Amino acid sequence: LLLLLRTQTRRMAGKQPYYSGHDAKSILLNLASTLLFFLPFVLYFANNDTQRQLYGGIVILGFLVALGMPPMGWKRPHPYSDQEHNRLKTN
Repeated sequence: LLLLLRTQTRRMAGKQPYYSGHDAKSILLNLASTLLFFLPFVLYFANNDTQRQLYGGIVILGFLVALGMPPMGWKRPHPYSDQEHNRLKTN
């Protein structure tokens, strides 16, 4: 048993900065996705077309802002990405 514990401690990863996933792009994508989830309910329960168009515009604006955050596009920053532009900037 002691031999097993020693081999497991040798295999543990070294100290690296912990990525919590709470960067601006991830939060904005989560917010835009939540707004998109509520869109059918708003379209059903809204009293007039002005409210529907306003909420639809807010959803579209939310996605445009989220997708415009660096790194550009739909990908979230990831610490182990193969693409250099998609890695987290740790400093």
